[in-house]
Amino acid sequence: MENDFLQEFINQATKENETKIAQEKRKKHFQELGRKGGLKTKENKKLDKVISIRMTNSEYELLIRKQEKYPLKLSTYIRNVLFEKELKINEFKTDETLLQFGTHFKKITNLLRNREWTVFENKKEILVKIENVVDLIHQYLYSKIQKNE
Repeated sequence: MENDFLQEFINQATKENETKIAQEKRKKHFQELGRKGGLKTKENKKLDKVISIRMTNSEYELLIRKQEKYPLKLSTYIRNVLFEKELKINEFKTDETLLQFGTHFKKITNLLRNREWTVFENKKEILVKIENVVDLIHQYLYSKIQKNE
């Protein structure tokens, strides 16, 4: 009877130990995959090197004034200037305005398609021209994206 109890206790302990080990392996597996079992993060874009420099107050104030023109953090601005990417910062403003124009043109077409705007005789011609402009905007932006890739 004691042997049965002892044998049963040992079997139960080994099963519990095996389940714990399996859970730990599963946990480690998902930790390797990434957070919450997702894909691994790309490590090449990680900014992990720190460089500190000294400058005078006037140099710092000049740098801050130049950086305030752009919606960027100071470190991002310095990195872009250092690697001569400052021109790309200005391109985003034109892209944003083009996207805003595109959305406004789409809103205008939606308004013209409404039944209340039957006053215009050349409504179809206006809709076609607006759609052509929106297509040109999209083609320009997509061509820029493809050039950057």
